[in-house]
Amino acid sequence: FAQPLPKGSGNRELPTIVGFREHIFTGSVSSLANYMALQELSFVTLAQRVLDRPLRIRQHYGHPDLFDKVFIMTEGGMSKASKNVNLSEDVFAGYNCTIRGGNVVFREYMTVGKGRDVGMQQIYKFEAKLSQGAAEQSLTRDVNRLCARLDFFRLMSFFYGGVGHYVS
Repeated sequence: FAQPLPKGSGNRELPTIVGFREHIFTGSVSSLANYMALQELSFVTLAQRVLDRPLRIRQHYGHPDLFDKVFIMTEGGMSKASKNVNLSEDVFAGYNCTIRGGNVVFREYMTVGKGRDVGMQQIYKFEAKLSQGAAEQSLTRDVNRLCARLDFFRLMSFFYGGVGHYVS
């Protein structure tokens, strides 16, 4: 899975956001912590691989990603900061990047360690944050603009990789 980065001539071929896999090192604390670590493994590694290839619809989800600073700063900035609208504000960096012709990829060059709160209430709050953020994202102009630019197959992949996960 350790593929080299493409050597392209245009911005569409060169990656503007590169995602990396995570290792939740607090997974051995308890059975709930193990559940949370396995859940993160399934989304952060397995789902990200599929969203990158073959679906080509991976966005930035707040995981350890490396950004092309010049592209991001000249094409709309990092995220949308609004206390009322955007609960999951970091995902908008990926939306802006895709709308403006950037390329978001997932590579497994390195694994980044991460600790999580692993109590039952923290797991519940994390899941609630993800689902509420997906609902709020469906109301934004950025998602409307992104969906207007995607072909049919990427649009369906975007739906089932986001709010469609909670609807269906």
